[in-house]
Amino acid sequence: MGLLYSASRLLFSPLVALATGYEVRGRENIPKSGGVIVAANHVAYTDPPVVGFAAQRELFYLAKEELFRVPVLGPLITAYNAIPIRRGKADVAGMARAMEVLKQGRALIMFPEGTRSRDGNLLPARPGVGIMSVNTNALIVPCHLSGSDQPGKWLFRQVRLRVSFGRARTWQELAGEKAGLEPGRELYQAVGDGVMREIAALKAGH
Repeated sequence: MGLLYSASRLLFSPLVALATGYEVRGRENIPKSGGVIVAANHVAYTDPPVVGFAAQRELFYLAKEELFRVPVLGPLITAYNAIPIRRGKADVAGMARAMEVLKQGRALIMFPEGTRSRDGNLLPARPGVGIMSVNTNALIVPCHLSGSDQPGKWLFRQVRLRVSFGRARTWQELAGEKAGLEPGRELYQAVGDGVMREIAALKAGH
């Protein structure tokens, strides 16, 4: 684990908990070793660090390539395990770097919706999480976030920040009856759809 990442989690995680009173459920569902995708809904730019503070494991995540060219911000997100990826096109190199993280037995945050929800409602999955899981056999831990889109309120406990982790699933479980399909868009989409059903169930339990 990187020194900055480790020190930040050690120092700031208790402070975030104290300042926000945030609630974390199912943290024990994140396997302590092996390749894992933490697949979360996406409502705010702060979602990656919020999930990172809530988890008890070092996490990597994908960030749009342009951010790495911003002074100060670029080196900072690199130190916090961000992996650059080009949006709006198939970035084979970016996906390959993320897959390598999983093949090394590490954990990766992904947002199956592919973009932030403006109103908090869950959006349809894109095939990215399916591509990653099918090609690496990484387990998938569904995650639901609520309240992270209102930092001005959760910092003062006016809104409860909640992070819920579901049970780790294989991509075959999530794809269901389509698990026997050859790798391709239909299978990848079926995995993504399965992930969103799990996230919806976590949301209903809030």
